[in-house]
Amino acid sequence: MMRLFRILVLSLAFCGSVALAEDVVEPSQTSTAETELKQEIALRDSVMQVQNDACTLEKDSLRAVIDSEKAKSENWEKSYNTVKKDNEMCAQALSVSIGVNEKKKENDDKDRRAAAMMTSSSFLGGIGIGLLIMWLIMK
Repeated sequence: MMRLFRILVLSLAFCGSVALAEDVVEPSQTSTAETELKQEIALRDSVMQVQNDACTLEKDSLRAVIDSEKAKSENWEKSYNTVKKDNEMCAQALSVSIGVNEKKKENDDKDRRAAAMMTSSSFLGGIGIGLLIMWLIMK
C-alpha cells in the first residue's frame, strides 16, 4: 500500500511539474503567437475582401445583364405590338379587298348574264321578225 502511495505522489508531482512547465511561456513566444495570429487575421481579411470584391463585380454584371434583358424585352414588346397592329390592319384591308372583289365578280357575272340574255333575245327577236316577214310574204 505504501508503495502504491509513493507511485501516486510521484506521478502527481511529475504531472504538476509538466503542467507548470506548460504554463510558463516566454515573452518572445507570446509575441510570436500574437504576430502569427495577426498575420492569419490579416490574410483572412484580405481573402474576404477579394471575395467581397468578386461578389460585388458579379452582382454588378448580373444587374447589367438584367437591365439589358429588360431593355430587349421592352423592345421586343414594342415590336410585337407594332407587328400585331400592322397584322390587324392588313387583315381588315384584306377582308375589305376580298369583299370588293366578290361584289365585283358578282356584278361581272350579272353583266355577262344580262349581255347573254340581250344577245339571245335579240337573236330570237330577229328570227321572229324574219319569220313574220316571211309569213307575210308567203301569204
